Amino acid sequence: MTTLFTINNKEIKDINTTILHTSDFNYLKDIQEYLNNNCAVITKENIAYLDCSPAILSIFNSEYLISKKDYTLIDKIKINILNNLNDNKKIYVFFNVLTYLDTNFKTILINYLKEKNKVIINYSTDIEETLLLDYLIVLQNNTIIMEGNYKEILKEEKILKKLGFNLPFILELSLGLKYYNLTNDLYYDNESLVNYLWK
Repeated sequence: MTTLFTINNKEIKDINTTILHTSDFNYLKDIQEYLNNNCAVITKENIAYLDCSPAILSIFNSEYLISKKDYTLIDKIKINILNNLNDNKKIYVFFNVLTYLDTNFKTILINYLKEKNKVIINYSTDIEETLLLDYLIVLQNNTIIMEGNYKEILKEEKILKKLGFNLPFILELSLGLKYYNLTNDLYYDNESLVNYLWK
């Protein structure tokens, strides 16, 4: 795992990463650094107009955006993402936007970027999003509290709770089932847990 560059004392590695941060973290400097490093940067603010290929719209089941006249916030976020997929950037950075998207769109997006061998960096205050990507950095203000494989970091429940985060719902449920000896393992996605319970 190589380091691509360093931003505000954070090593950005060549691995799909969630940066879980407390709500008081100001990431404006980070945005500028990513732009300086020629990354695709997606925020809620930088929407202009729909400018992507019909093929991309089809992959994301978003053809309806062509004829729509009044865009909602979610439409604007989707348009911003779809437009950025035209760029052949190595790194795609999302600043608190994935949480607005429905599960289907989010899944297609993550899979699409992985298939294209892009590096995904997702800034979020939503603990559920830590299950999307392999690596996890936990920030308070601009200080790294923990980093590593997301499954290892999510074992540090006490530290996460001190920072104001509960565990992701599926992990909480999995821990409860394990406590009552209904399962021996921890599960990090709905499909695996359902398959276990129904086998």
